[in-house]
Amino acid sequence: MASNPQYHQNYRAAVTSVVGAQEAKRLMGGGLKCDGIHLPKEPSPSTLTGRVGEFWHLAYENANRYYDDEKIAAKTAWKTTRLFFKKGIGGWKLAPAIPPAGRGPSSFIGNPGDLTQLGVCIEYTYIDGDANLQIRRFQKGDPPFLYWSRTHKTCYVFPGMVPGPCEDPDKWSNAGQEFKRWAQRDPECSRTVNVPEVNLQLLGLFDTVVYGSDKWHDPNPDDKMVGSQEYIHQVGDGVGLWQAPGALPPALAFTGGCLDMEERGLIH
Repeated sequence: MASNPQYHQNYRAAVTSVVGAQEAKRLMGGGLKCDGIHLPKEPSPSTLTGRVGEFWHLAYENANRYYDDEKIAAKTAWKTTRLFFKKGIGGWKLAPAIPPAGRGPSSFIGNPGDLTQLGVCIEYTYIDGDANLQIRRFQKGDPPFLYWSRTHKTCYVFPGMVPGPCEDPDKWSNAGQEFKRWAQRDPECSRTVNVPEVNLQLLGLFDTVVYGSDKWHDPNPDDKMVGSQEYIHQVGDGVGLWQAPGALPPALAFTGGCLDMEERGLIH
């Protein structure tokens, strides 16, 4: 698992004081609106002035250098700016839904319930407590599986975990129906997922996940989805990244906000 060394600069020098009530109101933007499948529309960055506007543009330029996508970069800039100005560097607190059985700042992963395999996780990004965009990329050729829990509306990744052997699936189970909803075909296999007994810690605001999937067409015979279509999904506000310690963490989860899954894929 490797990280991109081109993290954006620390923005402490760009801001010397917290913003006033008027600027804070402008920062609210779309907010947490869970209607529909699209992220809420953000206001124009031209509404931001002074240090806040300068910060937004720095965050946007950095994100666009990495994503090379103006729409994604703009959303990342809004999330980064809100985090910085509304919460403050170092003292920010986030309150998304935490993984099941969790309490306080650290959560034991517990039992995530029936999981639906969405594909493999190739890369993910998040915004840390210092308002830095962090990029994590898994080793090429051996990405871990990306799972979805309908019960907890949480995505899980267990790097290094090898699922059990293929068994005949129960197509009418909740997991079987959820897979059909995702892939637009019946499941052909059911495997036991060995969930590690670890604690997860909240690291920051989740931003994007890049995953490979064989949804919407015939199944890929390769377990690691080699050659499958790759997708990038950007989550909305309020989705947190929970991760176990370690250079190659044995478990991570992203959850909260309006995160959900439907026939078109992951939403919010």
